[in-house]
Amino acid sequence: MIDGCKLCSLFALLFASVALHPAKAAEMKEPAPPGIAYDGEARTGTDTRPVRFRFLCTSNEGSGVTGVLSVELEIPRYQQLKAVFDFDAFEGPDADAGPKTLLQGTGARSKSSGRFTAAGSAIENGATDYFALDVAASRRDPAALRKLAAVLRPLMDGASALIWNQDNAKPKGPPMVASLDLARRQAEELKTALAPCLKTHQETAR
Repeated sequence: MIDGCKLCSLFALLFASVALHPAKAAEMKEPAPPGIAYDGEARTGTDTRPVRFRFLCTSNEGSGVTGVLSVELEIPRYQQLKAVFDFDAFEGPDADAGPKTLLQGTGARSKSSGRFTAAGSAIENGATDYFALDVAASRRDPAALRKLAAVLRPLMDGASALIWNQDNAKPKGPPMVASLDLARRQAEELKTALAPCLKTHQETAR
């Protein structure tokens, strides 16, 4: 058993270590979510709030690791909306709410839309909590990859916009309509981040 004085000494040493090595303290924090993210806005009935769109392209690494192309909608303080929007219907790998997600991409030279089935998860991270809706396509599924890539491709055409229209699983509940506007610089960033998945899309489309 550690007596009070020794316990105080241990805490003092730990505090001194953190103070003297802030870089190591930073390393102890949880890593940032993967992908590239941009801020947008969502409207659900009379509620309007900031949301975040996150885009991801991961690589195929042998037969054991399958790459994906995905776009995610992160809704902060989602508990405030549970009275009007049914998040539970989308949560977990076994959720089967159906194709209630309509994505519409509009660029300077083209536009495209498609309907998808989103999977969701509640994220609790200290003071930050949000619900993440995710639309993903495996890079080993050419048809699904083509469909999602076609909607995201117009976002690379300079200034562009993405509309995420999420139907509500609650009977007569209002849909959630989220919008993202990208400046030309952001479109170029996104093009670089998603390039490997879009290249695969071009190859499978031939």
